[in-house]
Amino acid sequence: MNTTSVRTVLWDISPDKIDTLPASFVIQRALSYGSIFLIVEMIKKNGIDVVRTVFDSMKPTAMSRRRYNYISNYLLL
Repeated sequence: MNTTSVRTVLWDISPDKIDTLPASFVIQRALSYGSIFLIVEMIKKNGIDVVRTVFDSMKPTAMSRRRYNYISNYLLL
């Protein structure tokens, strides 16, 4: 995975600690703040079932309603 694209959603974490973060945390940040390209990278790396599980565990208020609907209705079908 391209670390530059991941660093855009992990702006508050130092680059040397990114590899130690749990995958679910990185996926949550990608779903909340990342581009569609980054979300697709997360799906390719971790599998759609893992990303869907993380998405289902998130509160709908963690992202905009429009983004939530797009991810749930189109990306994670």
